[in-house]
Amino acid sequence: MKKIKLVVTDLDNTIYNWVDFYVPSFLALIQELSKLTDISQAELKASFKRIHKKYRTSEYTFAIQQLDVLQEINSGLDVKQILHKYEPAIRAFRKTRKKTLRLYEGVKETLTEIRSQGKKIAGRTDALMFHVTMRLKQLGIEDLYTGIFAPPDHGFPLGTTPDDVRFYKDSTAYKTTIPIKVELDPTIRKPDPRALLIVLDHFNIKPEETVYIGDSLLRDVLLAQECGVHDVYAEYGQKYDPRHYEELLKITYWPEEEIGKEDISSIAEIKPTFVISSFSELSHIIRKIEIGT
Repeated sequence: MKKIKLVVTDLDNTIYNWVDFYVPSFLALIQELSKLTDISQAELKASFKRIHKKYRTSEYTFAIQQLDVLQEINSGLDVKQILHKYEPAIRAFRKTRKKTLRLYEGVKETLTEIRSQGKKIAGRTDALMFHVTMRLKQLGIEDLYTGIFAPPDHGFPLGTTPDDVRFYKDSTAYKTTIPIKVELDPTIRKPDPRALLIVLDHFNIKPEETVYIGDSLLRDVLLAQECGVHDVYAEYGQKYDPRHYEELLKITYWPEEEIGKEDISSIAEIKPTFVISSFSELSHIIRKIEIGT
């Protein structure tokens, strides 16, 4: 009987629906920001896109302070003053996120079952460490993860301290109980095999003892297969509101040549070993692997 010792999950659109929580939250921020500044939502989105391209993330924490369309009206204000001025917009984002950030059905129960079997669970993502660990905390599943492997955060702007930008007064709100957090070279992105092999090396676990689940055929399934890891395709992660995806394209950092990269022609040769329509099916897949059927 084979023994699976490690389960590696992608996070965004595998554990929770990132598109359908982030875009409505961002649009709530934009709407409030437009009211506060009299700048059109279209101009604000274009300005955010320039910031996101600069830092190669759609979740740059200090974007409002650096928006070029706000430079003139923010002239002379320090970071604290800018945050105070636009606090209603930040609150709008957080309020909407609280309503829309949800685990996919069966995630918590399935991860709990996997941990009860003595297996380790690790998260591997190209999203920044702070955002993904805070999401796991907000979703109440941080205790189920043995470790998170992600690129480092973008750091604080020159002359800025954590106290300048903290939304919550209690600093413990920004701490998680995840025991292992490994910051990876941001230039090593999926499906580069090094993106996953470093996780296996850290735990000293063999590829054949590992299951990897993700929502992307190109970045997750191909990655797992090239590393000799059991691959599971979370096809449900490709289901989100198309209107939200259209809005995402207006502000994303993705290069134009990467948008739509996972079309039929580019992924036709990638055949996942296992395909699941809900996260709870993962337990059955692991048992199937272990008994060799």
